[in-house]
Amino acid sequence: MHSHTTAVCDHHRGHTLLEVIVASTLMAVALVPGLRLMRNGLRVGRELENRELLTTFCTSKLEEHLALVSAVWQTGNYGGDFSAEGYPDLRFAVTRSDSGAAGGIGDQLMAVVATAWNDLDGDGSLDNNEPAVVLGCKVAKLASYQSEVGGG
Repeated sequence: MHSHTTAVCDHHRGHTLLEVIVASTLMAVALVPGLRLMRNGLRVGRELENRELLTTFCTSKLEEHLALVSAVWQTGNYGGDFSAEGYPDLRFAVTRSDSGAAGGIGDQLMAVVATAWNDLDGDGSLDNNEPAVVLGCKVAKLASYQSEVGGG
């Protein structure tokens, strides 16, 4: 039995310019939206990280001042930044008041409000365009709090 084999010879050695242009266009059409989506995802990730950091620092200051008020009943306004933690652009303000206008009751209930913000312009004050977190709580003036701090 005699078999005949035929060799297939490929004379097509490359791509035409039109094929390269079409392939490049298709790649660009597919990649541009993907890159835009990735860029937006990174931006949103940074914003979320910043908000989480602000929330953590704001909670820390609120808890700190709630503990202080429980021990020593003192009203006032306090502020500063988080340079010691490595974030000099993040600032805070805490207001402690037992006035009715602030939601407190004179010498009985203290309203404590903490604000943390990213001071984008470096002026030390909270502006409308700066991301901020505001948390508040109230604490009652109880003898048991003060005696616990006093060791009694």
